[in-house]
Parts: sequence; C-alpha cells; structure tokens
Amino acid sequence: MTVNFLLIGSAKSATTSLSNGISQHPDICFCNQKEPQFFSKENWKEHLHEYHSLFKKTAKLYGEASTNYSKFPHYNQNIHKDIFNYNPNMKIIYIMRHPLDRMISHYIHSFNRGHEPLKDINEAISSNIHYINTGKYAMQIEPYIKHFGRKNVLLLFFEDFIINPQSVLNTVFNFLNIEPIVIDNKFLNTNKSFDKSIIHHKYDNPKTLTKKVKKVLLIIKNTVFSSDMINKKPQLDEQTKSYVLENIKSDVKKIETLTNRDLSHWLI
Repeated sequence: MTVNFLLIGSAKSATTSLSNGISQHPDICFCNQKEPQFFSKENWKEHLHEYHSLFKKTAKLYGEASTNYSKFPHYNQNIHKDIFNYNPNMKIIYIMRHPLDRMISHYIHSFNRGHEPLKDINEAISSNIHYINTGKYAMQIEPYIKHFGRKNVLLLFFEDFIINPQSVLNTVFNFLNIEPIVIDNKFLNTNKSFDKSIIHHKYDNPKTLTKKVKKVLLIIKNTVFSSDMINKKPQLDEQTKSYVLENIKSDVKKIETLTNRDLSHWLI
C-alpha cells in the first residue's frame, strides 16, 4: 500500500473535524492513529512497516492527518522532499483559519497540554516564533506546491467548513477523484478550544494501572475544577497584535494570490 493523501493542517483549524468527515467515505482508509506525525521524524524510512500497519482495511485511498507537517522549520526540515520521495503523487490538503484566532486557539491548547509554560498569551507569543511560523500559511504550503504542483494541493478555509461542512467535504472528495457522499454531522466535532477532557501530554499513554487511574481522575478534575487551565479566551494586547500582523502581512498577500480570495479581514 501507499498513502495517497495528507491533511497537513493548519493546527487548530478544524483538522480533526475535517478528517472525521473524510474518513467516513467507503473508498478511504484513514489512519487508525490520530496525528501519527510519521514524516516529522527524520528516520521515518526505518519504520515504514509500522506506519503502514496503522491503516486497518483495504481501500482505494489511504490518508492521514498530522498538523506537524505544516510547522516548518520546527520539525524535520527535509519533510517536503521526504514526503515526495515516499510518494511523488501525494495529494496535500491544507485548511487555514483567521491567523489571530488560530494563534489564540493554538496557545490555549499548548498551555492546557503542558507544552507552554507561560500563562500570559502576549508574553508567550512574543517569545516563541513557533506561533508566528505556524500561521504563515504561504511559507508552510509553498514548498509543497513546489514539490507536488498546484493541482495536487487543495487549499481550504476554516470559516467555509464551519458554515457548510458538506460543501467543503464535497470539494475534498472531488479533489481526491472519488464520488462525493453525504456525511452525517454527528461525525463532525465542533472546534473546541476549551475541551475539559484535555490533560497534560505526559498522561497520553499511561502504561500502569496507577497512571490510568490518575488520568481518569485528572479528566474528572478538569471537568469540575479547571483553575489550572485556561478556560476563557485570552486577549491579545495591541502591541502583540501589531507584532503578529506585521509579521504575517506579506504572507497573507501570497495566500490571496494563491486562492484568488480577499483576506483583508485577516489583517484588521
């Protein structure tokens, strides 16, 4: 088998909901593991059998979703070439969200998962270029276009998906050259910035009974008492907002050109 398509991000732009919808198509086998991040590892060639074992049925197309594939240069810096070497006919799907909204959601998730030590969002964003780079959509997608061609890269928008998920899914199915089908909305999760079941990443895969019990207790604690989590939308101050917009302005213009879409509201 060969993986035929990748949903590469952007992070916190409804990629989970979109992948849930795509995976319902009978012609598709979607990866059994959420966000395997396989090509983010530089030694991926040594683990192809393990990667392919994550796909549990025979299908016309195989796909997976890993947002770290669009967080260059913070992971495998040869990722675009590596994916091309794996499958030069790979189709790439990339969904984008208003950069400031995406960044705030990204920060909330990172803090609640224990990846972000700073409780103040303005300090966090000003001191970590990762937030800016992940929201530079043109910077992330242009290397994929260079390797795979514009016709093999599908650019989508979060706002379109929220308004009409079926229309966006139909676009995806057409892009993958399979017959569109109607997807029940029950398979689609709304974008949740404040998911109370979220816990520190160190408890993702508990190995002992004690750690498993602790994981359950933490989920219960977060549901009832969330004082140690961010549970309301933080605000960017004007200085941070200006800093972000200045850094992404030229990138947004490139996305406008690539999509033939007016995105001036992203820069307000």
